[in-house]
Amino acid sequence: MFISKAEKEEIQIKIRGLEARIRDLEIGATWTKNKVSGKRAVIFRTDDAPWGFKKDGNPRKRPGRPLQAMEISA
Repeated sequence: MFISKAEKEEIQIKIRGLEARIRDLEIGATWTKNKVSGKRAVIFRTDDAPWGFKKDGNPRKRPGRPLQAMEISA
């Protein structure tokens, strides 16, 4: 199959554009990681601890006020 020079140059331009977008995304991800990691702790969630773990390794409770249980009397 024959690819013309114009088509090849067009493909190369698109590849350079994609490489530039990837580079920008990597820079943005690094910036966001540095910004967030300086202020917040990273939360690792599992099935056993859906709200992460405390520093001593115990699972955290659900944040906020406890849910109100409604009693239904007969």
